[in-house]
Amino acid sequence: MNLIEFIFRVFTPFNTFFIIVATYFITIYFYLRWLTKKYLNPVDRTHDLNLSRRYLRTNNQVRQELEDRETINILVLTGGGVRGMIPLQVLEKLEQLSARKTGELFDFMAGTSTGAISCAILAVPGIDHQFEFCSSDILGDYAGNSRKMFSAPWYHKFLTLFGMLGPRYLPEGKLEVLRSFFGTCTLADIETNLIVPVYDVTENALKIIRNWELPQGNHHTNYVLKDLIHGASNPPMLFSPRSFIISNKKHVFIDPGVILNNPATIAFMNAWFLFPEKKLRLVLIGNGGSDAEVYNHEHMAEFGAYGLFQYLLNSPVVNTKFSTDLLHEYIHEAREYGVDIEFIQIDSRGGKDLATSDTSDENMERIREFGEKLITENYDKIEYLAEVLKIKK
Repeated sequence: MNLIEFIFRVFTPFNTFFIIVATYFITIYFYLRWLTKKYLNPVDRTHDLNLSRRYLRTNNQVRQELEDRETINILVLTGGGVRGMIPLQVLEKLEQLSARKTGELFDFMAGTSTGAISCAILAVPGIDHQFEFCSSDILGDYAGNSRKMFSAPWYHKFLTLFGMLGPRYLPEGKLEVLRSFFGTCTLADIETNLIVPVYDVTENALKIIRNWELPQGNHHTNYVLKDLIHGASNPPMLFSPRSFIISNKKHVFIDPGVILNNPATIAFMNAWFLFPEKKLRLVLIGNGGSDAEVYNHEHMAEFGAYGLFQYLLNSPVVNTKFSTDLLHEYIHEAREYGVDIEFIQIDSRGGKDLATSDTSDENMERIREFGEKLITENYDKIEYLAEVLKIKK
């Protein structure tokens, strides 16, 4: 048997297919192990934070800073991927009408996922205790920055079956965008009061990160802002999480949006605990997501496996809507107990078909048009807010 006959006998169509498939999955295995080692190999941030020499404020300092304020104004932004452009369009209109930056208008800002990104950028300090960015600065290249974030090289798509076997995107583009806004800024550098929910994988627990200390001597960690916000906006099915160490303690943060897409209740409770005697004004700006939709419950009561499938299919909608409904219930009960709270929700139905990670020109244009529609429908609320917020300082 010569060499050519041997090759033809061994490499039959079936054997060749088997070898190609086996090679492909072996390559996938080593590629995913390489990704894990690359992104979960912790970076020690202790030295960077020690160099900043900044510490979180105490809750008493927060009270003193706002003691002359009659009304405490709170901004809340929910998650939603590239639909995060919609609340920024609303804030841009609010800034135009009030002639102030968003950071000047609100005493507290809270955001989940893409909302955390926007809130943190709007809270970055500038010169002389001013705010560095306004909504227009984020909107200026929103589509371009979104494409950087939601990107991956061809080999990553090929070796993860387009996100089925691993994170759909690599984090380098996202980190580049965050670095361009945050630089070396830390949580303690933030000018306003910021609330960012994260899920800490190392402790298997939801955490509410604030840039001030709580009473009874509880110690909260200062974070490099790009690390914190990357984790807070990092669904593991979309991006590889990153690991970092602070004072010998390891952290791996991911997006808590599946269990807490709307941090409004948390923001309300934190402001209320600090200022139980003051009026609270809570402004929730949505992006046409599930909390604005009416979910169909009919099939969820169906018999057997079909009903279970319908429940699983609808559970993200139910969960997000539940967060908003729970907020309404809390506010209603708080008013019954004499809490002075004004709740303003700016949102619109009809946005559920807007994709959250599609950065195509068509989807981005649909989002922009939906934002304009939302502004038109809520213009009276926005105009009212511009009047009452611009006189707060």
